[in-house]
Amino acid sequence: MAPRADAESTPARPDPDRLARAIEADYRFIWRLLRRFGVPEHHAEDAAQQVFLIVAERMSDITPGRERAFAFGTALRHAQTLRRRLGRELPHDQQQLDERGGTHSTPDELVDQKRARELLDQILQQMPQDSRTVFILFELEALSSPEIAALIEVPLGTVASRLRRAREQFRTLVAEAQHKREGR
Repeated sequence: MAPRADAESTPARPDPDRLARAIEADYRFIWRLLRRFGVPEHHAEDAAQQVFLIVAERMSDITPGRERAFAFGTALRHAQTLRRRLGRELPHDQQQLDERGGTHSTPDELVDQKRARELLDQILQQMPQDSRTVFILFELEALSSPEIAALIEVPLGTVASRLRRAREQFRTLVAEAQHKREGR
């Protein structure tokens, strides 16, 4: 007689449609977050794919509806690991973050946009991780405070205080950058 397989001993098969929906819904979001968390553009595509490989491997452990939160946490950890591996001071890419210049942009406007993105990247890298995370999600990704609280699994009041602190830090860092530019 063949041994009976218990339901608990048989690993759950991941739902390929659920994974496809998660990738379709959140791939660009995760790619942008990786970039904004300091992953160079030439590593961002591989990093995003790595995040979703982990999501695929762990899909049976992820509560339905929490795929984005899981991918976010994985992306955050992966970005930290990559930054450590690549060195503390990453070179800033010469290419754009994720938006392409419109067909109506002049070369001077494209250069100005590139410089502004590079400055933003530099400023974000100087911010503490907790502040930077909330700032990026609210100000750059346009998520609501309740969405952020659910995504990073903290109380709404914590999101509000981190966002307030992040905005102050951002203003200070921008003022310092302007002061440096004017001092040249």
